[in-house]
This record gives sequence, C-alpha cells and structure tokens, in this order.
Amino acid sequence: MTSYYYLASNQNMTDGTGSLEFLEVDAMNVPGFDYPIQREIFNGIEKAWQLRELHQYISNHMARHANCVIQIAHLLNSNLVELKVQEKNLLLFSELTDPRQLLLNESQLLTIKKE
Repeated sequence: MTSYYYLASNQNMTDGTGSLEFLEVDAMNVPGFDYPIQREIFNGIEKAWQLRELHQYISNHMARHANCVIQIAHLLNSNLVELKVQEKNLLLFSELTDPRQLLLNESQLLTIKKE
C-alpha cells in the first residue's frame, strides 16, 4: 500500500512548480469527494518543505479564481482496499494561514473554500 495526497477542485488544476510533484491523473471519482480528483502527490506529505509547497500551490490556485473549492485527502492506495474518506473537515481559504493545517491524518479529507 502506498500513501497519497489526492487533490480535487471545482476549477481546472495546473502543474506545480516542480519541487513537489503534483501528478496529473485521469479524472476519477472517489466516495467522499465532491469533485473528481485531478492531481496526486505520490508518497504523501512527510516534511515541512512539502507542506510549504502544497500551501503555495493552493494559494496560487485560489488566487486565479473568485470562487473556488479545493479538496485534499490523505489516502492509502492499494489493489486490496477501496479508496475511502473517513473524516471530513472544512476550512475557509482566508483561515488557511499555516502550512501545517494541511497535514492530514490517513483517510482525512479537507475542503478549502474561497467565496
């Protein structure tokens, strides 16, 4: 089993800056997400610099849109286990002030809204 961070949005997502790989995936629907997954981060997020990069990626994505939603989940991907969200949290983009807010527990989904 491999740990992933999956990202979905109501807007088209772009590639990252290159220091953290935001791999484009064929749009897939996972129970618990409101939007199709567009990007994944292989092996999840483990280090402070990765959280900073993810925070910057989200900030850049949100800056391009007046209204936007991003959903991020930390899930284990395995051929033996279905992808499943067990816990959901909501955060307004204006309240996203610290990259550590993006450190998720396994099977946790965070929805970030900008209205």
